Amino acid sequence: MGNFMDELPINCLFNKGATGCGGTELALSNDRNTIIAMPFVSLVINKVETEEHQENVLGVYGGINNREIEEYIRTHDVWKIAVVYNSLPRVISVFEEMGIDVYSECFLLVDEYHILFNQYTFRNEAITKLLELASRFNEKTCMTATPLCEEFMIQELKGMPVYEVI
Repeated sequence: MGNFMDELPINCLFNKGATGCGGTELALSNDRNTIIAMPFVSLVINKVETEEHQENVLGVYGGINNREIEEYIRTHDVWKIAVVYNSLPRVISVFEEMGIDVYSECFLLVDEYHILFNQYTFRNEAITKLLELASRFNEKTCMTATPLCEEFMIQELKGMPVYEVI
């Protein structure tokens, strides 16, 4: 995707068309403060441990404490934070404790948004909270390579514009 786009579209559902095509990479490599919410720890670790991101991307999941998040925010000019869905509230609270309006200062990318539907029943609390917080961001995008039919769309996402890579 980096061959024909500089940034992801904002305030939409974005079907990137194929897995592994660089959508998440695009969000990690530009100059926009970005929080990427991912469904699984393994996805977060995968992004954080790549050589080009080890110094610049903070992964937040169970073993990362608030002091580490705050230190990252203080020491980086551009924030790239990859979180699992249920860690987003904690990251937001650290920004708020530091007096930073995360909702206007950061772009939120909800990655693999089709998982929201697939796991809504047994991860209801985490997904409901994620969607509620996502609605507060001035700039956000829900991205997937596995788009959902309108009839299966979670109510909170219905009505968002849909963009597709052809």
